[in-house]
Amino acid sequence: MSKRTLLTTIVIPVLLISGLIVFLINNRQRPAAELVLTPQQIRFGTLPEWEGPVTRSLTARNVGKSPLHIQSVHTGCSYAEITGPERIQPDTEATFHIVLTPELLPDDETAATATLFTDSPKTPIVHLTLIAAAKRFATLTPNVCEFGNIRPETVHQKTIELTVNAPLNRSDIRLLPSGHQALTWELTPTLETDTVLISVQLGPLKDRGTFASLLTLHFPNQRTLTLPVTAEVVSTDRQR
Repeated sequence: MSKRTLLTTIVIPVLLISGLIVFLINNRQRPAAELVLTPQQIRFGTLPEWEGPVTRSLTARNVGKSPLHIQSVHTGCSYAEITGPERIQPDTEATFHIVLTPELLPDDETAATATLFTDSPKTPIVHLTLIAAAKRFATLTPNVCEFGNIRPETVHQKTIELTVNAPLNRSDIRLLPSGHQALTWELTPTLETDTVLISVQLGPLKDRGTFASLLTLHFPNQRTLTLPVTAEVVSTDRQR
């Protein structure tokens, strides 16, 4: 067999096959980590804000074949905090804790999306939905005292309902001075244990135009509520 024939029929194919084998070995897919959260949505329900922070837990499992690293966790809100391990071994579970502060929640039920960033090519980003609502320690109904159009020489009165949800002594609730002689208010207890009526009196006012002020209630738990008061002082002809 000639050298040329030997080179083309044996040596070159062997070298090509060997090179292909080496390439496949060096570039074979490495086992990847994969993060799975259970559950992916947590409903906290309605949380009384006077009872303080509430903690829930979830299971984070690495279903892959290599270690998983949690690079960072973003809650996307000020009222939630998530803590957990930075590393999860293959086929292993870990526990993450979610702490919600009801006092910082918006007034209505809200949903926030937390994001976990990992080094896994399969699950580089994993989302977790947090749904919760806060029950305030006290509420005002309505939460703004609007007198509308009033005449400057008259006195007007509005009644606001104060509902106290937290276990507080109603007799220790104080109305701070308004700082305006024409604006006064007082508390009137009711037969209901959680409700107090607030009578707001406005007038007489000398200056025509927009009137705006802010009344403050102080509670025994060192919390406060504010009540905006607005009116438009107009002439008699305009009011008609």
